[in-house]
Amino acid sequence: MNAVARVVAESNLIQLDREFDFLVPDHLRSAIKTGQRVKFEIGRSKKAHTGFVTELAEQSQYATSELLEIVSESPVLTPEIYSFARQVADRQSVAIGEILALAVPDHMPRIAIQDPRQVELILNPFTEPKLDKPLGVRSAVLSAARNQLFEGDRFPDWAQLFAFHAVEKLIAGQSSILIVPEQSQLRLLKRLFLLAGLGGALVEFGSGQKKSERFQSFHRALLPSATIAIGTRSAIYAPVHNLGIVALFDDLDDSLKEQGSPFTHARELVLMRASNRSLVLAANYRSVEVQRLVEIGYLTDHTLISAPARIAFSEPSLRMDRASFELIREKVDVGPILVLLPRKGNSPAAFCAGCGGKLRCKNCGGPIWEPSAASFACKLCRIGFSSCQDCGTSKAKSGRAGSSRTVSELGKAFPQVLISESTADKQPSKILPSKHIIVSTPGASPVAPNGYSAVLILDCDIWLSSQSLQAEQLAIRDWMEAIELMADDGRAVIAGIPNALGQAITLGQHRQLAKVALQDLQALNLPPVARVAWLQASTEVLLAVLEEVKELGAQELRTELGEQASSLIRFSYQNGPQISSALRRHALKANARLVGANKRRGLRIAMDDWSSL
Repeated sequence: MNAVARVVAESNLIQLDREFDFLVPDHLRSAIKTGQRVKFEIGRSKKAHTGFVTELAEQSQYATSELLEIVSESPVLTPEIYSFARQVADRQSVAIGEILALAVPDHMPRIAIQDPRQVELILNPFTEPKLDKPLGVRSAVLSAARNQLFEGDRFPDWAQLFAFHAVEKLIAGQSSILIVPEQSQLRLLKRLFLLAGLGGALVEFGSGQKKSERFQSFHRALLPSATIAIGTRSAIYAPVHNLGIVALFDDLDDSLKEQGSPFTHARELVLMRASNRSLVLAANYRSVEVQRLVEIGYLTDHTLISAPARIAFSEPSLRMDRASFELIREKVDVGPILVLLPRKGNSPAAFCAGCGGKLRCKNCGGPIWEPSAASFACKLCRIGFSSCQDCGTSKAKSGRAGSSRTVSELGKAFPQVLISESTADKQPSKILPSKHIIVSTPGASPVAPNGYSAVLILDCDIWLSSQSLQAEQLAIRDWMEAIELMADDGRAVIAGIPNALGQAITLGQHRQLAKVALQDLQALNLPPVARVAWLQASTEVLLAVLEEVKELGAQELRTELGEQASSLIRFSYQNGPQISSALRRHALKANARLVGANKRRGLRIAMDDWSSL
């Protein structure tokens, strides 16, 4: 008889990160099941908490109070997702309730669950894109950044690779999880499956979903039938039945990382979720993280074989050199042209007309920029510019051109051509088949129906001079994302990059670039070669934490003592579990404290947060 329910709380408090035993009232014993969401009270507090039943037992010496009610009659937390969430919480030193909040949607009793249509397949409608060798169980795939036709429409080679293997698993009665960073890529995958008549097998987990849509998708994935789950980073928690393959595209995209706690990255999560199942990590470039996994033998290395993209480059000189203008003149009548820039606005930076110094906001210290012509304001607080912080001059002058000013400049150079701007804030309503130039920022480039006849990438030095250890890698990622949108006979020019980098990109030597970058990080012993954690606590607590973790093999990189003491530590993957466990113990002992009007955790832990470097 189910007299006792073991429950894990839905809470991000580390103090509640354990299982609690509750008595099951007589009227609930026939209905109680593992995986259900239930309500209960903890301690002296009369506030009702919610959590999930993880186990049922006949008796317990710890159970003294009763469950209040069953919130969801159907189980919503599967054993696999609970085990996965526990694994993630332990790795990131956070409460499992914080992970479960990402994994399980809120209960919505009035939303009807739609059963997916049954899809019966005998043959795969997709043709597997050509690979240099058959995929292994865990594979890293370098895409050619080229498109292939399916049902008269153009799709990237990586998308058709994902689709082919997802359908192979579906035929075998297994489910798939396919993860992409951007909504545009998610729409592309969805359109590909719909063209193949596989809409009935799809379950979508997008970042822009309404709560009701996410609730429906989650419950469709719970059904005991093979499905194809597609989505952004939250799709990794899809409770699909009989998971057979997990695939991730574009692992360097910032959208794949949780910017706040628990600071998880989809790349690490797919490695954990895939376990002994098939795993594919694909990209148009090679990240140092994936290259490390290849070099240690965890992933097998593969290449999608296709005709190489025609890419030329020019070394630093004029912003738009002769090669850039000739490319536009040659291709503007053939099809639309994409011009990629790193920054939007009229000018990404502004300078004092008096002393020439770079302008900063007097209110918050943020950079002054020119969002539109002759309008200067702070990028952070958006307060308008008044005077120079150094000399007091009230006149500002523009810096380098952003996307808005580039539109004006190209309009003067090509008066018979339509020039459109495409950023996160604005998109062109349509793309003309010719005499149309799209000036875009990274991630905002619209897809041309037949591809762009040319891709021109400007201001490359801004990408490469970014204050980041990954500056070159992130730049290559943005450039290859744009080149993927090019037509089969299109040409690309990357203007103003060093000769060695330009030759490597034009020859498709992405592995070699990643290998060199990885060697540099190995010499410095920095991520992804090692792991890092940023800690914040009172001085007394922090010193005690540092003492223990250093005994476990961690290195103290930087420490600042004071009212809000903080420290950055580095440790090996091998020592990760022990250090994570030690941090959890100290977090449990440390009491929350008030800092000003804000309540802070007794020990704040940010695992694997590169922004702290």
